[in-house]
Amino acid sequence: MDSLELNKQIAYKGKIGKQRAEFCIRYIKHKKLLLSRIQQKILAQIEESNKKLTCYKGCSFCCVLYIEASIQECEAIVYYLYQNQNTLSLFLQNYAEWREEMRRSGDIFKRCEQALHQKRNAEQNANNQQTLADLLLFYKMQNIPCPFLHKQICTIYEVRPYTCANHYVTTPSHWCNPMNPEQPEVHKTTIEEEIFDLTFYIKNLYKPIILFMPLAVYEILNSGFSCLSNMTGFTELANVISDPEISAILEKNRHD
Repeated sequence: MDSLELNKQIAYKGKIGKQRAEFCIRYIKHKKLLLSRIQQKILAQIEESNKKLTCYKGCSFCCVLYIEASIQECEAIVYYLYQNQNTLSLFLQNYAEWREEMRRSGDIFKRCEQALHQKRNAEQNANNQQTLADLLLFYKMQNIPCPFLHKQICTIYEVRPYTCANHYVTTPSHWCNPMNPEQPEVHKTTIEEEIFDLTFYIKNLYKPIILFMPLAVYEILNSGFSCLSNMTGFTELANVISDPEISAILEKNRHD
């Protein structure tokens, strides 16, 4: 049994695994409410500005942007994938090619991560801010579709990152094409709850944990609790293998 299948089997087993599942269910329910509030806020802003929303289902030009998500969002996406095998299979099929495209781009996401980390920790000056803008633009210009995209449709739309949901445009949609010389008019709306949420299933996080979403989701799928332990610093997650329910599954796998 490979690591992806094994981590799926033990994901929600044992005491912490059950807490993890319960947290994801609650979080997804809460997130759907916030996504609805974001949509209502966008529509209100559109009406107030007397402009026209030009985003529509099937338009995927913005699905080549650098996408961040909180660790809670990544966990919700993993849970969603585990409940939707076809979506999980599509993601895994797309991921290898996407990752190779990233490597060919020089793994530009690593520099984006570093610059965004500096921004969040108030380490930026005017020059660094321009560097961040340049890096995000360079990432966009690579024109590498998100591995969750299939036939121009987001396969995890119900649990998509807030970053994907809170942007919208009022200029012609084809202006969002990275290859188009025209610059789109991009608007953003924010709900504070999406930024400052520290809730987690063992205990509250020490600070928000923001990750490069596609890579983080794959790492959680592939490395499970050990990866989550590294991301959060919670050693309890690395020790779940001692839980009788999980250790029985691991032992059986060793003998199969």
